[in-house]
Amino acid sequence: MDAYDTYARSPQPVRGPPRERDDYRSADPYRDRRRSPDRRRDRRRSRSPNQIDRYQPDRLPRDDYYRDRRDDPTPRERRRSSPQPPAIDRYVPGQDAPPPQLLVNPLPDPMKLDFQVGFTWFAEWWRTEQRIKEEKDRQRSGKPPPRLRGERETREDRDAERPKIQAAYDQYKESLQKLQAQTFVRLHKLEDWFRERYVPEVKEPFRGRLMDFRKTLFARWQADLEGGVFDEFTLEGIYKSESNGLGGILEKEEGETTAAAEVLGVGDLLPSKGGDLRDLMALQPTLLIKTIAPTVTREKFEAFAKEHLGEGEGGYMHLSLSDPNPLKKCHRMGWILLNSESDQAIEDATPVSKAESGNAEDGEAAEGEVPMMPPRPKNTSEKALEKINAKTIEDPERGNFTVHCGVHRPPEAPRKKALWDLFSAPERVARDLDLATRLVRKLDNELGDEYFGAATIEARVQQLADQGLLQPVAAACKPPKADADMDMDAGEVEEEGMIADDADEDEIDDPELLVKKKKLDLLVEYLRRVYNLCFFCVFESDSVHELQRKCPGGHLRRPRASLTNAAKEVAHASAFGDEFPLRKNGTSKNAAETSRGEGEEETDLGENGSPVEERKAAAMKPNARNAQQLQRAFNWVKTYEEKILQWLEPENVGLRKLGGTPLEEGVEEELSKFVKQEDASKYRCIVPECTKLFKGTDFWRKHVEKRHVEFNERVYNDVRLVNTYVVDPAHIAPS
Repeated sequence: MDAYDTYARSPQPVRGPPRERDDYRSADPYRDRRRSPDRRRDRRRSRSPNQIDRYQPDRLPRDDYYRDRRDDPTPRERRRSSPQPPAIDRYVPGQDAPPPQLLVNPLPDPMKLDFQVGFTWFAEWWRTEQRIKEEKDRQRSGKPPPRLRGERETREDRDAERPKIQAAYDQYKESLQKLQAQTFVRLHKLEDWFRERYVPEVKEPFRGRLMDFRKTLFARWQADLEGGVFDEFTLEGIYKSESNGLGGILEKEEGETTAAAEVLGVGDLLPSKGGDLRDLMALQPTLLIKTIAPTVTREKFEAFAKEHLGEGEGGYMHLSLSDPNPLKKCHRMGWILLNSESDQAIEDATPVSKAESGNAEDGEAAEGEVPMMPPRPKNTSEKALEKINAKTIEDPERGNFTVHCGVHRPPEAPRKKALWDLFSAPERVARDLDLATRLVRKLDNELGDEYFGAATIEARVQQLADQGLLQPVAAACKPPKADADMDMDAGEVEEEGMIADDADEDEIDDPELLVKKKKLDLLVEYLRRVYNLCFFCVFESDSVHELQRKCPGGHLRRPRASLTNAAKEVAHASAFGDEFPLRKNGTSKNAAETSRGEGEEETDLGENGSPVEERKAAAMKPNARNAQQLQRAFNWVKTYEEKILQWLEPENVGLRKLGGTPLEEGVEEELSKFVKQEDASKYRCIVPECTKLFKGTDFWRKHVEKRHVEFNERVYNDVRLVNTYVVDPAHIAPS
């Protein structure tokens, strides 16, 4: 059915006589109406809308209202093209109101966490807390909300609040360290490892036995020192790229630079000639105890080892225990050092093969008989392992413990770590020498009145200096000045890139500095071999094996050529206790003097300097990245020196910063938890098994000191124990 038939079937108005239907065009009423003169009268008009005397934003537009119904879409299309609700363009109360303010901090309180958060995390929590506090005060007072601030004002506010955040962060760290230290001491104060380190009644007998063992180490050290073993010993390191593999430096070509300006890591140094000595105690026959429960005391284990191994040749010599591991329920490792067997005893224990015993007369094997290889003889460690492994320590009170051992094999090539370049500055060497000398004298006084390690080392170094045996580490080989002059013609100038002979005069150690470095090197090695103490890591062990587990090979100093001008300035500040001398961009805080000096230097280089010197000067000039690295080095050196002073001057240590409290203040704070104020003049004692009332805290305090003597003494001991724990620079971290 076409469009014409559809229209024809619909009722049509009568307009004059009927016409022929053979021509559909002539029968079209629309065409007739357009042609008719009275088409305006006959045209159907749609009804006008109702009168509207107000604005309706949701009313349809006029064009849509007058749309022809023939063009009206189907319901499905209408659903697809349904218009979005129009935007409201009139005022609605509450439309422009700001979002509700945050009244609960989404970040948890740092004091309630088990670890110390970083500064950025704390700053975000602090700012949120301040906003919440201001919003609550505003709601309470009915003040209008603050106006929006611009970017510049926001940056100024951030800069102004940073000192406040830093002060709050420092206070947070002190409070957290105090809380963690008290919790850690309360949990572990009854364990044996804690008591032998911090309780005087247990610590002094253990230190006495340890000093007896160290007296043998001192005798061995003194014999090696007098025998010349340490005459060439040094802590000076060589860059791997410049080492010749024999403890020396490769010969450089003319104009070749060093690796001083490169970014180097901790393991990029090799020891110089004489600096790769190993402690022979590390090669002593030793058994490794894989794990020791915290319930096993040192006394019981020593008695167990002496019972099964004896104390003769190949028997028990010393027991060493590591620090407990908090992540493994405070279990420890251990080492049993054994006495060496004599050569005669080893030869007697060596089995003889059948070929040797059967043909002893002929001296050769029988014809057609394959000679049997002699079995490898068991060494001292393997013999001791058979005697003690899988044995049980009987303890009816704490429970039995089965010992599992193995043969300890020390590392073949212990890795040496490179120190920060600040330690190569002459001022820093002198400061470290003073600290090391004081520490050695303190430990020698504990060892005995007849032991003088510092004086022995000083006498030996002076003897070497008088003989002219103290020489700096071999520098880059250069041709002699006379030969160099002969190679050049009289009118010939130096080639571009050649470095003058006196270019590195500042990097050459003078005799006084050589003596200081030699004393420092021997004192550091003396502390490692006799007291099993790492001077730069600041921790003490009871054997060389525990020392090598934490610090395998010791430390090396970087060559002085790696020191930039900024590094020298920072090293000077660290040695004399000054503040960090550089800004964030790497420039010195003494801007006038520094800028004037740099300007003169740049002028000289620009006029008369070579490209090599210009590149070297550019590398030595400080920048933001170098300043950040120097800041890390400065902080590391400062922390290391503070830890050393905790050993040397424990009475001058800031207890609050470490997490402790002064004794009287700490006792008062702990005792205040056991008194309760019930009225204006009524204070009740809540010490266990006591409920007496007092008129004031003074009367209550006298009551505690008189009637609760044991309780009062226990509080004093707990506060003193916490202070002793935090003052120890090598204490186990609570977290």
